[in-house]
Amino acid sequence: MTRADLVWAALRRRPARTALTSLSIVTAFFLFGVIEGVNVGIATMAGAANPHHLLVSSRLSMGTPLPVAQLQRIAAISGVDGVAGLAMLMGSYRDPRNVMPVVGVDIAALFRIYETQMMAPPEQLAAAAHLRTGAIVGRMLAEHQGWKVGDRVPIQMPGLRKADGSSDMSFDIVGIYDRDQPDTATWLVANYDYINESRLQNRDSVSQIAVGVTDPARTAQIAQAIDDAFANSSNQTLTQTEKDFVDSLLRQVGDIAFVLDAIVGAVLFTLLFLTANTMAQSVRERIPELALLKSLGFSDAAVAGLIVIEALLLCGAAAMLGLTAAVAVLPLMTNRPALGIGAMHVPHAVFAAGALAAILVALVSALPLAGKARRLDIASALSHR
Repeated sequence: MTRADLVWAALRRRPARTALTSLSIVTAFFLFGVIEGVNVGIATMAGAANPHHLLVSSRLSMGTPLPVAQLQRIAAISGVDGVAGLAMLMGSYRDPRNVMPVVGVDIAALFRIYETQMMAPPEQLAAAAHLRTGAIVGRMLAEHQGWKVGDRVPIQMPGLRKADGSSDMSFDIVGIYDRDQPDTATWLVANYDYINESRLQNRDSVSQIAVGVTDPARTAQIAQAIDDAFANSSNQTLTQTEKDFVDSLLRQVGDIAFVLDAIVGAVLFTLLFLTANTMAQSVRERIPELALLKSLGFSDAAVAGLIVIEALLLCGAAAMLGLTAAVAVLPLMTNRPALGIGAMHVPHAVFAAGALAAILVALVSALPLAGKARRLDIASALSHR
């Protein structure tokens, strides 16, 4: 009988216990993979924000619209290189749960400001400018919905009420844009005038104003100048860089990455006790057998090694199964353009971290028991003392 046979026999000794322990480890590492994938998504969102572009919002609240007339005053401020008013709405395609961001904007102005982040062929931008119902959609969104250039898509927009009482609008897809962060190409970008003339509420207003600057070194100065221009008006503004804006959103729900990592730590800490308890029970039940192996010529190190290998096999196989499940399930859970990013994914580095965590759990659980097996007295063990 080989060492592999002995390890396999030990794992099969109590099939139910082994199965339940394996299921616990699979679940723990599935959560580990999912949470780390979410952290990647958050980092992607933060990384896509440009520290040299400005976003102007209402100082009252993020949901308070700004009059579109403010665009001209902002454009006249020294150092401003372009402005684009964003009417941010949510729409759904076919299924009310299939939601996506719909942005009404001067498309040409938006792509000039974000020329290094949002890319679309010039002929598509021209087509959108000349077709009132034209829209350019992000590649991630287009692939998710199965859209292509030339399609006419009906979008239901609950936040927009038309004069006839409906909330349905149709858009002709004339282009597909890419982004430097591909997972963030999830907007349907439509002509502002088409959306604005259709709605009864908040007409001639925008949700935010995107601002390009001529000199990134003057970003803070320009932001202050914009806010000063409207300081005594009924529509006071709060101007931030894109990065600061995204960071402020994340801060509103706390340090998400820290919370998620704390959950992972708690899960793995609990798993350590579970695995250690399972291994301790298994070794206690097999003390006479271990003593018999020693009497048959197995060295102390060999007997201890069997226990360590058993723990490594149990933890390692279950951990990899859990991480593989996370790889398969996480994109299905998060592939929602409404999130503002595409499907989150489990990075390759998580497998390395997961393997290391599984090894550590196995070793911490098994080494004390392996030491006990090394010191096992054959006569006492065989006499059950």
